[in-house]
Amino acid sequence: MRHDEDGSADASVRWETLTLPGSGEGRINEDHALVDQQARCAVLVDGATGLTKANLVPGESDAAWYARTLCEELAERLADPAASTTDALVEAGLAVARSYRRLPGAASLERIDEPNGSVAILRWQADEVEVSLLGDCTAVVALRDGSCEVMCDDTLTRLDDRNYERMFAYATKHGTTMAHARRALNPYFIENRLKMNEPGGYWAADISCRGMTHALTRTFPLDQVESLFACSDGYASAVTMGVCESLGELSRRVAAGEGRLVGEELRAVEREDALCWRVHRSKTSDDATYVCVWLREDDGDIGGREVRKRRIRIRSSQARAV
Repeated sequence: MRHDEDGSADASVRWETLTLPGSGEGRINEDHALVDQQARCAVLVDGATGLTKANLVPGESDAAWYARTLCEELAERLADPAASTTDALVEAGLAVARSYRRLPGAASLERIDEPNGSVAILRWQADEVEVSLLGDCTAVVALRDGSCEVMCDDTLTRLDDRNYERMFAYATKHGTTMAHARRALNPYFIENRLKMNEPGGYWAADISCRGMTHALTRTFPLDQVESLFACSDGYASAVTMGVCESLGELSRRVAAGEGRLVGEELRAVEREDALCWRVHRSKTSDDATYVCVWLREDDGDIGGREVRKRRIRIRSSQARAV
């Protein structure tokens, strides 16, 4: 049974998103994802707060605003099938930057104060699928021959991992917590942030828009693709936390209808390692979001399972209860 958007330009497409906020009482979820079937695209942005925690947007964090606004601006531009993804990224990024720079206080911010984000874009056109990544989001393309193609840029992850090992060494030496070590070693995190959108560093979306032309992009014949999966690094941590053995397994479990269960299992193992001693990281849990799009053209269930289009948003209180 099909469940499609009214007036959908592509009646064979089905989709699902899920987002869970990270740890912290009253934490604002800074991930955002949307699917626009008319535009034949899905967009996910994992927002990141400035390191000094400066906040100019009333009612939400700057990073949450950046993620949501960039998603919306991208979807609007990707609705034109003739628009290149690079052009859409540049134009959307510039529009968001103009809006941000009009906020009171924006002119006085340093680069490390401003919000930024990682981006995943999934597009399906008449005969082609295109996947673009900027930053540390992950994408998996499941092919109809049973194989899958994993896409990710681990440059930022490797930079962060070095700092997490520094944190662990500091906490062990001084008999303190990882949270205290994170604060003590903040200069190293500033050093990493200053490598953003610089040669030899890593590429991401930010107010400068310098990284927008550096997205990692691949295309696939539409008739060879079974499904598309993209997630923020917070959801991909199901692999590093041991919930899934690989990104391929993670995407297969989501495609099989276990996305929410994986999220619950992830939160459970993170709570068991709340002090971040077993798996070194800067906080117990990060915002975790995915989008999955099924492109099967035949009628009936997918893999023996009825798939509905749905958005699942778990609020902080629910996340603590799983």
